[in-house]
This record gives sequence, C-alpha cells and structure tokens, in this order.
Amino acid sequence: MPELNLLRQFTAVAKLGSLSRAAEILHISQPALSRSMKKLEEELGAALFERRKNSIALNATGKVVLELAVQLLQRADELKSQVAAFEKSRRTISVGSCAPAPLWTLMPLLSREHPEKSLETTICGNSETLLDGLQTGTYQIIVLPFDPGENSLACRCGEQERLFLSLPPGHRFAAREGIMMVEMDGENMLLFSPIGFWEEVHRRHMPHSHFLIQSSRFEFSELVEKSRLPSFVTDLSIKNFGRPSGRIIVPLLDDDASVTYHYVCNKADRQCFPALFS
Repeated sequence: MPELNLLRQFTAVAKLGSLSRAAEILHISQPALSRSMKKLEEELGAALFERRKNSIALNATGKVVLELAVQLLQRADELKSQVAAFEKSRRTISVGSCAPAPLWTLMPLLSREHPEKSLETTICGNSETLLDGLQTGTYQIIVLPFDPGENSLACRCGEQERLFLSLPPGHRFAAREGIMMVEMDGENMLLFSPIGFWEEVHRRHMPHSHFLIQSSRFEFSELVEKSRLPSFVTDLSIKNFGRPSGRIIVPLLDDDASVTYHYVCNKADRQCFPALFS
C-alpha cells in the first residue's frame, strides 16, 4: 500500500498538470516531488504519467489510479475525523440546543454529573440540524422544542418557556392583558441573539418589523432599560436574570409563544446521563 502522503502528492500533480506548480503548492522542491512520483510508480509497478518536455499528464493507468486515490484519501480523512470525534467525546460533552434557556438548567447538571469533562454548547434554531448532529456524534445531547418520536432516541420532557412582550410605559399596548404577535408587526424591536428557534418565530409573525439585534446580554439589558423600543422576554429569562426595569410585561397569546423543551440523546448513551434519562 503506497503511503498516503505519496497519494496526496500524486493527486496534486494530476490536478495541476505540472511538477513545478504542484511542488510550490505542496511546499517541497521539484526534484523531491519528482522522486516521490517515481517511487509511487515503482511501488505500484506501473507508469502513471506521460512525461513531456514542459508538462506532465496522466496516462490511462494514471487516470484509474487517480480515481482510486481520491476515494482512498476521502476514506482516510473520514477515518481521521471519526477518530477525532470519538476522542473528543471522551473528554467533552457537546450539547446542541434549540434555545438558550434550557442550557441554564442543563449545563450545571451536566457539570455536577461529569466534573472530569469539559462542556461545549451550540444554539441552533434548526431542529433537523440538531438531529443530524446527534446522529453523527457532533452532539451527545440535544434540546428540541418537541418530542422527535424516534425509537432509537431517548427523550425526556423538560422545562416549559413562555414568551412575553416587554413594553415601555405609555406604549399603545401597555394596558392590554394579552396580545398577538401580528399586532406588533411593523414596529421596531430590540432583539437579543442568539435565541435559536425563537428568532424564526418572531420573524414569521412580524415580517415587516426591524429588529435591532444585540449579542451582549449586558448591552441588551442596558438598551431595554434606556430605550423606548419594545422587546421580548420569557418567564425563564426573568427567573434567571430578573424582570426588566421600568417595563410592562404583556403575555403573547400565539400558540407558538410557549414551548416545552425535550432533552434527547441516543438510547445507547442514556446510561451516561442518569440525572436526565434515568
């Protein structure tokens, strides 16, 4: 079996059709690359190139070897990636969540349960992406806004979260006991990000609104306190960070303004997280 490095050099020469250009890309000398190609031909027992004065091209055998080499290198790269992912999983718990709120409870729980491991989190509003990540090993646990209902997965019902409007005094809806998001469509809003799937909910109901997005929670809180722009808040964010100062909180009445989170892992891994899935 030829060395993988030889095959990588071979594919570079085949792609560029020039030893000098390939040597430059590979950061080796042209004579060294020429010796490598001759070594590869000797190991395979066949000539791979038609050598001309100022160029080099694959012969029929070389074209077959190129196709096989590309496939082999792809499998080698996949093997390396899978081994790296496995090694990472031994030292790290990666969690993908559809929203930030579930992580406020989940991460301290995992930290107590696995103090020897580091924790990584990703907020992603696309549930299919989260499920694919669980399947490929990118995540060991994901949080979804629904039960995926798959036999290969372990699922536990978690916290509920409800969405509210945070309005300045004097706003036209400040005296309302409840409101639909469409009634706010067209108003400028403050929006904290990342908030996962909630962002899609806001934009679906309020396509004509302009959202002033803030990624720093401190800066977002300062703007909420000092500006006259409406914003969103949830019961879980109030629980964890406090009620916005000087604001009137009005419930949103849309069906998708409340959610029940679901913690999900592969059934084969559920014994690793007894606090969640026992």
